[in-house]
Amino acid sequence: MWVDYNEGLVCCFHLTSKKYSATKIAETVMVAIPTSSNNLIVAVNKRICIYDPEKKELIKEVIIQENKPDNRLNDGKCDANNRLWIGTMNNSAENGEGALYKINADLSYEKMDVAFTLPNGIAWDKQNKKMFVVDSMMKKIFCYDFDLEKGVISNKSVLIDTAGEKGLPDGMAIDEEDNLWVAFWQGGCVVRYKTKTGKVLDRIKTPADIPSSCCFGGEALDTLFITSSRKYDTIENIRKFPMSGGVFTVKPGVKGMITNFFNEG
Repeated sequence: MWVDYNEGLVCCFHLTSKKYSATKIAETVMVAIPTSSNNLIVAVNKRICIYDPEKKELIKEVIIQENKPDNRLNDGKCDANNRLWIGTMNNSAENGEGALYKINADLSYEKMDVAFTLPNGIAWDKQNKKMFVVDSMMKKIFCYDFDLEKGVISNKSVLIDTAGEKGLPDGMAIDEEDNLWVAFWQGGCVVRYKTKTGKVLDRIKTPADIPSSCCFGGEALDTLFITSSRKYDTIENIRKFPMSGGVFTVKPGVKGMITNFFNEG
């Protein structure tokens, strides 16, 4: 499952049957994650919504009130206690205007950190002691101490500075060895980083200049799925990479961890 942000679609591809489907949710959609009630929690502009796939409608919603009319929601992911963590950003990516929020089962929300510019990929280590968050425009990956039971973060630090990489760090996944896989927007690759040292362990070139995110899947969780963008690419790049905008798979030689769903109250 993945989103087509600009078309407002939630797209699905069944690996066994090879069947593809796409559902229009809204004008744009940033996040789509299954819930404990077989619905989807989706991010639409400033709104966190519950989408009922049987009724084909949004049945609950909350507006993230920031007193910032030019801000919207961006990337998000659920922790092991099934709460949604999601960033906000200014539509013009103005410096420090974004924030990080936690969304609870009843759709109540809390602001957890501030001064982001373009918060993106999120991941947690296997022990749920560390939380990692990308800021694309800052070209940094931040690390927090994470308390799973209380759902709080502390001791923010810069884990990896990607200033030397082409492109911007975007969506992110973590493998069972607690190393991070980061898609580089306009960088044409996904990079694997060792979380303890920030060292580059692996680099996968993609058949698109703008890989946007990645996650592990398949029955053995040994396949890395990589999404990409086409709309924001150049005509020259699209001629060079005609599959831009596609979803790609690779077996990187390491397994990932199960993606958490949202606990819908």
